[in-house]
Amino acid sequence: MKELDLQGDYVMNFICRRDDGLQYREVKNTQVNQDMFIPSDLEEFISQASSREWKRLLKKYDSPRELTNAVIAELKERLMEATNVAIFLNNNKTITFQGETLQIFLVSGTALKGDEEFEKNIFSAVEEIPYLCKADGKTQYNIRPDISFFINGIFLGYAELKSNFNNQSAKVNGRRKVVYDYMEAVLAYTKLADRNDARQTLRRDMLRIFEKAIHLTSTDIYETYVIRNIGSHFDELKRGFQDGTLLMSRYESDMLKTFKPYPVNTNQPDARIRFEEVMRALYAKEEIQKEILYYNFMQYEYIRKNKKLERKTKTGKLIAPRPKQKFGTDKILKRIDEFLEHENEPDYFILRLRKELERMGANPSFIEKVIAERDAYSNNKNIYSLLMQYAAGFGKSNIIGWTALQLLDMKRNQRWVFDKILIVVDRLQLRAQLDETMHNMNINSSLFVEASTKDKLIEALRENTRIIVVNIHKFDELHKALTDKEISTGSMRVAFLIDEIHRSNTGDGHEEMISVFEELQDVFDKEATEGKRAKHKNLIVGFTATPSEKVLARFGEFYSGSNINQLWKPFDAYTMKEAINDGYILDPTKHIIPVPAKMYYEIPELNLRYASGDDEEIRYRLRKEKIYGNHDRIRAISRFVVNRLLSLVYGKIRGTGKAMLAVSSIPVAIEYCRNIRELMEQKLATGKYETYRNAPISIVYSDNQNYQSSRGLNDNVSEEDVIKNFKHARNGLIIVVDKLQTGFDDPRLHTLFLDKEIRDINAIQTISRVNRTCKYKTECHIIDLSHNNVNVKNINDAFARFSDLVISDFDPLAHRNQLVKDFRHLNTHLLFKRWFVRYKEYYTGRLANVDFVLEMENDIRSWIRSAIERKLLEDQQSEENQESSNTRDVDNDALKLRKQVNEYFNLLSLLNGVIEMDLKFTEACFMDFWQRYLYIYQTLNDTGTNSEIDILVSYDNELGVVLKPVENEDKGGNTGEGEPGKSKKGKQYHYNILALIELLNQHEAEKEKIIQQWKEKIDKLFGFLNHTGDLTAKMNSSDLFDREQLHTEFKKAVKKYIRVHKLDVAEKTFYEDNLEQLFEDFDNYLNPQTKPTELKNYIYPESSESMAAEPDNREEI
Repeated sequence: MKELDLQGDYVMNFICRRDDGLQYREVKNTQVNQDMFIPSDLEEFISQASSREWKRLLKKYDSPRELTNAVIAELKERLMEATNVAIFLNNNKTITFQGETLQIFLVSGTALKGDEEFEKNIFSAVEEIPYLCKADGKTQYNIRPDISFFINGIFLGYAELKSNFNNQSAKVNGRRKVVYDYMEAVLAYTKLADRNDARQTLRRDMLRIFEKAIHLTSTDIYETYVIRNIGSHFDELKRGFQDGTLLMSRYESDMLKTFKPYPVNTNQPDARIRFEEVMRALYAKEEIQKEILYYNFMQYEYIRKNKKLERKTKTGKLIAPRPKQKFGTDKILKRIDEFLEHENEPDYFILRLRKELERMGANPSFIEKVIAERDAYSNNKNIYSLLMQYAAGFGKSNIIGWTALQLLDMKRNQRWVFDKILIVVDRLQLRAQLDETMHNMNINSSLFVEASTKDKLIEALRENTRIIVVNIHKFDELHKALTDKEISTGSMRVAFLIDEIHRSNTGDGHEEMISVFEELQDVFDKEATEGKRAKHKNLIVGFTATPSEKVLARFGEFYSGSNINQLWKPFDAYTMKEAINDGYILDPTKHIIPVPAKMYYEIPELNLRYASGDDEEIRYRLRKEKIYGNHDRIRAISRFVVNRLLSLVYGKIRGTGKAMLAVSSIPVAIEYCRNIRELMEQKLATGKYETYRNAPISIVYSDNQNYQSSRGLNDNVSEEDVIKNFKHARNGLIIVVDKLQTGFDDPRLHTLFLDKEIRDINAIQTISRVNRTCKYKTECHIIDLSHNNVNVKNINDAFARFSDLVISDFDPLAHRNQLVKDFRHLNTHLLFKRWFVRYKEYYTGRLANVDFVLEMENDIRSWIRSAIERKLLEDQQSEENQESSNTRDVDNDALKLRKQVNEYFNLLSLLNGVIEMDLKFTEACFMDFWQRYLYIYQTLNDTGTNSEIDILVSYDNELGVVLKPVENEDKGGNTGEGEPGKSKKGKQYHYNILALIELLNQHEAEKEKIIQQWKEKIDKLFGFLNHTGDLTAKMNSSDLFDREQLHTEFKKAVKKYIRVHKLDVAEKTFYEDNLEQLFEDFDNYLNPQTKPTELKNYIYPESSESMAAEPDNREEI
């Protein structure tokens, strides 16, 4: 099939002629003028939409065409000032022309006429427009778009068609055609402007067909590709053409990276069905309206004045959706339409599942089993839920904003579907980020508020405010507050858009059975709280990069895999792997650099002391806080951090690199902050590093009354301003304790120093702080300082689990069975039977007797002590009888009960909101009784006679960068927090701890060995480089060469060393990741400022000088 046949016989037929097509008007290319307007369409639309005004204006002109041309001239002038046509139409739905108000675009869903007005818009498609760009009296370039699209005579964009029957494809030929047409146009502009277009008037005129379009597409029926904001490449092209350094064939690949395929939802093999789905998503009339009203907006920087946001500058950046962002947002809205359409069919999803299983050929008995299991879940019964797995750094805030705007305008029967849209966050930075997004999207200020306090939220619920950004941690006891204020929420329908939903649904175990989020939800869901099916269900749309099993089962999609297994999956996903492959984020696992620190362990002198009254020996423990809090270790790592900042990090991203140091506790953070500031000041005092004088060393943590406030350590600057100043700074380091590990977004964050242990969801969220992309950023580094470098494995394990689509076979019904068993056992326990009836009377206020409580607690304490003593006696008798420890029960009855109560509470937390459960399982009095037992057990345990002595830990003066972490093999001891060397029967003896100490120190000696091996490798490299005549001659004459020239020579020499010695990929990566530090150390090797053999950036026995980082505009080795 030829392109023209494809274009005319099928594509234009679908766009213009078919009743089930897009229903565009087909217009001949002769009706399009050279300014890319269709005058006849514009005249027809305005004369009908603004008929009286048009008639009055006609009296001033000789003919309708003369008036139309005058209006076109006005529209063209305004369009040239807009970023693109969508922004223009959104801001110019009407224009004032010679004193008359003219309609330019009509929207749907108006209060009086519904969609009737929108249907007056004229959508047109035109084939093969011969566009000639004329300037300076001659044609500068020409193109012939295959199909161009217009609304009311105004150009929207064009599509390039290719036919696979001619061995042409959209991916290769179509995209290249669009890209080269634009580059040729920019080249023509650059030559004509000749550096004399400061106001860019000529640019806007010459390049408008490309740069003002909503998007440009390329399709071959099988695939469709989209590029938006093609003008983002203009500066690079112009500079390259002016300097004569840019080849189109080389820059083509950079442009193609932004020319992405549009996803399809259908699994149909028929290419026409897939093509039509994509064309509807991009060009359907209602989708064009969404582009104009929602999907294109200008992003500005804001500052807060008098508690209000104000634009910092007038210059903004166009934000428009990537293909997957628009696809995901549209998918959310379509599913919500499906929810609403079948709202009066309570079994709709069950019936849909039945049909799917029948289609897959499942056995009838199996189908009934699956249906019964699915019906036990709470998912979508009392509240609609959708779970979106989107990679951190993908732009969830914009998706949330686009979704909120469309939910705001969603109507059924001329009524708003949702009374309130609550955007729920759990971090200050997320709230501020979404607040700015809402402002950028130009939401009417009366409809939107950032509820930073409970009172503001209550006021917003009472008023007409409809979009509310709310921090979840601020709203404990919200239900009571609303009741006190006599605000009724039961009749409201609310949509919750929840960022980082994996955090919003992970309470604090048994201590907090109902999270604040559940309380916030229950405020608007009275019927569900009372166990009834809601008539008008609320909506939850949850966003996360790392969905847990519970989150998947509670908010995700229930479906059957190819083998008919029941699984849970996200409603939509754009995974980290996809985002990395598409170039939207960096791979944070590519450059994980372990830095081991050698420690030394010993026993306190009181190791033979016995506890009085029994023959149990002292229990020892190796506490990780002793390792992470070791002062000498912190000092050594601080020196390493300062040297790496100055020699490498700050020079990255063309001299704008920054870093974050995440540590395990507040006191450790404070000590790091003071050490790093002191060491940095010493470096600055030498005068070599003045360029980094203003780089902040900041610290952020949640204040604790036991420690100095973070504000006090930041010159009395608030946390919000500390973060803002760090983002605006050219360089800097921010030290954090459980802060900014979600929601913090600074693309110039290059390096993450980790002196704490992370795993699973927390690992992905933390390392994602450095995976954002920006211009000149090609990599990100993670420096693993954790003890034994456990983060290397933890991060890779977490990445393997969460970087792709997360699917769970979580089986909550089995957990429910265990919950029922625990419930029965707790109800029949002798303590429960002895005290619960009277305790319930006390709890409900019918028994006001404090003496009763004291009596009950004393009895429980006596029972716990008796259980412990009974077990000790049993163990003693068993040892005397030489019974095998394998046949004995390890735990006493009190400990068994504590474990069972904890298991019960943990199961409740796990199952809460996932499956429907009888209210008896969560009866407040029942839970409070067993909480009291746990408290009594804990107080006894804290004041018990079994002393624990800390193993002494010291830093052994060795720290260095290596290639691989030391293997942490289990040789009989537990190097983590707890009781190392514990025997199977639970007792510890002095010879066990001595053996453990020896093994620990052997393990640390292995670290030293590896560090020294790498020192020797670097010595060997430097010996080779020292005999490279040109390099050493130039570096010894550094006053004749600039640093960039010396670094280029150094890089060439290192590449030669790698080639000559045939190093493997792993060693090559080591040299690449540390090239800047190697360069600095080699300079000191040739011109020693300290000991000649000391490689200060790799081994840190004492302080040393380092050289400042240069802007990183070099290629990698």
